[in-house]
Amino acid sequence: MNGHAKARLQAGGTVIAVNPGGVSVPAADMLARLGADCLFIDCERTAVSVDAVPHMARAAQAGGISAIVRSESRDPAILTRYLDCGVDGLVLPQVESAAECAMLVATARAATKGREGDLLLIAQIESVGGIAALDAIATAPGIDLILIGPNDLAHSMGFLGDTSRPELVEAVRACAERVRALGRGFGLPCTAATVGEWRNRGASFFYATVEGLLAPSLADLRKAIP
Repeated sequence: MNGHAKARLQAGGTVIAVNPGGVSVPAADMLARLGADCLFIDCERTAVSVDAVPHMARAAQAGGISAIVRSESRDPAILTRYLDCGVDGLVLPQVESAAECAMLVATARAATKGREGDLLLIAQIESVGGIAALDAIATAPGIDLILIGPNDLAHSMGFLGDTSRPELVEAVRACAERVRALGRGFGLPCTAATVGEWRNRGASFFYATVEGLLAPSLADLRKAIP
């Protein structure tokens, strides 16, 4: 098991986690070579299925980086299937209670026969309900990190995913400040333009997508064509 990302966070460092957007072993190889710290295998919002997870995870780990899975389900049976793939951590989406955090930890403990401490266990807060239960979630034993999800939070707040709304921006900032004050690490989606600000605010886990990383480079290339 590769503890690279968790070890970096525990040492006070930062982690860049990149979502390749689907099933792509070559993308996992490439991201490892180019300096990502973690492959973010997204089974919630992409077409990645459980049978592809071991191949993508092994490619990442062979390149010296970690592999974590965001599950499409909070069913312990589904979570166990991903853990049995040999991944380095799990992201539990739409967390709204400490009980869900306890379930994640207990599931990881059972699946690893007591070695859940080797895994990076992440609770994702991305709803009004999650914000309401923030203190309990952020202090739940065994949870390593809080991942803030601005896009789904914007939907939950009635803004149809508009992350530019002042109310949403303030909610994300307040959530981050509270998590930091409670002594828990946190992360969120970032770009080159925002990562400095969020690092100064205490973030240590920076999420990006291949699409988001490529878009500005392709736009610059297009503009540079004479």
